[in-house]
Amino acid sequence: MFGYILPRRDKLSELAKQRYHAAYCGLCRCLKKRYGFHARFLVNYDMTFLYFLLQEGEQKAIERCFCPARVVCKKDCLVRDEVMDFAADMSVLLSYWKLSDAVQDGKFFAKMGAGTLRLFYRRAYAKAARRLPQANAIFSQQLSRLQSLEKTKCSSIDRTADAFASMLKGCALFLTDETQRRIAEQLLYHVGRFLYLADALEDLEKDVRADRYNPLRYRYELCNGALKAEDQEQFLHTVDASIDMAAVALELLAPRADDELLKNIIYYGMPAVIKSVANGTFRKRGMKQ
Repeated sequence: MFGYILPRRDKLSELAKQRYHAAYCGLCRCLKKRYGFHARFLVNYDMTFLYFLLQEGEQKAIERCFCPARVVCKKDCLVRDEVMDFAADMSVLLSYWKLSDAVQDGKFFAKMGAGTLRLFYRRAYAKAARRLPQANAIFSQQLSRLQSLEKTKCSSIDRTADAFASMLKGCALFLTDETQRRIAEQLLYHVGRFLYLADALEDLEKDVRADRYNPLRYRYELCNGALKAEDQEQFLHTVDASIDMAAVALELLAPRADDELLKNIIYYGMPAVIKSVANGTFRKRGMKQ
């Protein structure tokens, strides 16, 4: 996926750090059990966040599990449950549709690579789509909408970001309580909007060089393939607004099993990520965590 939904580890307790890594490893193991070994490569931080968001009640226990990346030792994993299964299914669906988008947008070799990976994961996708047909229909509809906007070189950041944010909003389908689901939908919508905008900002210069669509190319007048200082400041205010709305939704949501992690990600992690993306340091050196 994108990898922008991260905690600030320097502001986490040792227990929260342990639980975060255990959830990531638990999701990796769950992907393998539901879709085969190759599905482990779809594990991502964004769906780890989704797991914590949807997990109600008490904290799940940690157990030791085998890790193929470290064969000489076991790692902590959260116990698998229906929330973990749902996060694994969503990981497959969103990864598949992201590959489909790359096939549409990329140049020849990028299209070939994405197309090959999409073919490789087609069976896993078909299984996930059978398990979550409503979510799959939402992703298909919104991705088609996003691609239509891209083809017309839409200059509206709000319209393109809305299409992607509406995809992530569909991840709240797991919740059965209507009030809680609607709150989670708003939270996920603004997290999705943040993801889309952060990715657009980070990829801007690369997209300009490759002549690929990026909403910032058509919304602002660029200087050497980058945003001018005043335009970047205005853009960052837009991103901050989505972070603020996600924080408001989190306060309205019933307490979750791992509230410390959720609050850390939204209050500290997302602002730190967009700051490092804007500074150009997010991929080069990594965010200080």
